[in-house]
Amino acid sequence: MQQWQTMKNNLFPISKNGFQYILYAFIASIVFAILDLEFFSFLSFVLIFALVYFFRNPEREISIFDAGSVVSPVDGEVISIEELSQSEYGYKVVVKSGYMDTGVLRAPCDGYITKVALQNGARLSFSTPTAQALNAQLELLFKNEKYNTVKVKHILTRSFAPLALSIFQSQSIRQSSRYGFMLKGYTEIYIPNNFRLNIHKGNRLKASQSLLGFFIAIP
Repeated sequence: MQQWQTMKNNLFPISKNGFQYILYAFIASIVFAILDLEFFSFLSFVLIFALVYFFRNPEREISIFDAGSVVSPVDGEVISIEELSQSEYGYKVVVKSGYMDTGVLRAPCDGYITKVALQNGARLSFSTPTAQALNAQLELLFKNEKYNTVKVKHILTRSFAPLALSIFQSQSIRQSSRYGFMLKGYTEIYIPNNFRLNIHKGNRLKASQSLLGFFIAIP
């Protein structure tokens, strides 16, 4: 029987990645109140609620899909779908995530993590020519039991919070399990040719709930 390792998931309604920011805003609100700076105290109080929303960590009902399914690892909008030639992958799907989207990252399929590469860097606008080379990014390879590989690359853009990761290479993982956090950025999803896409440009996706498609058997 296949054994699945338990990740250090944060099951609180707020992601642990936001605790420090919420604490800073809370302390600022108290200090401003003590100094009788009511306007700044009010702004800090409003900021607390905004941060709670940005770092929300909702429980989601996990959809039950057939074996070989791949779900979205992020919330956001599909801004492009590209067919690749002369590549080990057949499709490249790009998803844009903003501050209003949930930043929790979730595994697209059952399988193993065969690569984890986290690169610290800038947080330039995605439209900047050097953004893909200089920005902070995270690249992962997920391989299922049929040895199909899905590559996921997260690229951080104009965000005040860093990319966060809670998994390691060679770890087994369940589809929809949390594995990190990204507040505002782009996600590139690379899928092999033996795959049937279930999405279109302009679709809104929810991590763990939106079906990207299925791997198909090759005769």
